[in-house]
Parts: sequence; structure tokens; C-alpha cells
Amino acid sequence: MKIFFRLCVVLLTLPLTVQADELLDRLESATELLSKHQAAFYVSRVPELKDKMPAWEWDDENRTASQCVLQGIETKKGRKVAEAYVVGIEKDAQLEITSMNQLSEQSSIPDELKGEDQTIYNLMESCKTLEISAIRLQESGLWDAMMDRTIMDRLMAE
Repeated sequence: MKIFFRLCVVLLTLPLTVQADELLDRLESATELLSKHQAAFYVSRVPELKDKMPAWEWDDENRTASQCVLQGIETKKGRKVAEAYVVGIEKDAQLEITSMNQLSEQSSIPDELKGEDQTIYNLMESCKTLEISAIRLQESGLWDAMMDRTIMDRLMAE
């Protein structure tokens, strides 16, 4: 009887696991594409940044951290809002970046999360996505390069 019960639990929860993995896979693809667009913009303005780009591809650390963020959104706001969050990032990833203003104004936050930027930030901080990104930016040298006023002026030029 215990084996039958466990089998039922596995079969009942399997679709949820597949849905969660599918959402995470979509987030990974969109985030990587968005990062590549961002890198292309930086290099178009400041070619010497080409060698300072971090690896944009996700690894297990990114997947774990991003799954934590998605679960946090789902716990706080529901599955539909987590899906809307991913859809927003997918939409952003389809746009070519043409200015720093566009980059800063581009928003993947769904209407259901508008005004809750702090919630998203807190999730990203507690789930370590911000830390992972900061470390990669520092290790690649892009972080230090972005602190150079002349480089920032070239990136900000309209």
C-alpha cells in the first residue's frame, strides 16, 4: 500500500515539476538572450569591452538561484504572476538594445508586480541571483570597466 501511495504522489506531482522546469527553461533562454543583446550594445559603443564580457550561459548555480526567485514569486503572488514575469523577460529579450536609457526603462515586471520592485529585489538578493551576477561581472573585469567615467560616457551617449 505504501508503494502504491508513493507512486500516486509521484504521478500527481510530476506535471508540477515539468511545469516548473519548463518555466525555468524559458527564463534561462530569455535571460541569456537579453544578456547577449546587452553585451552587443556595450561592445557597439565601447569595442574594448568585448574581452570583458562575462559568460552569459547559465550553470547549476544560476538555475538554483533563479528557481528560488520563481518559487518566491509564485508563493507570494501565484503561478500566473510567475508566468507573467517570465513572459515579460521573454518580451524584453526580443528587443534590440539601442541606448542605456532603454536598458534602464525596459521592464519585465508584470502589472501584478508593479510597485513591488522591492519584492523582486529582495527575492533576487535572498536567492543570490544578484550576488552571482556581481561576482561574474567582477571576475570578467566588466564591473571595473563600467566604473570608468569615460566608458560610461560613451555608453550613455545618445
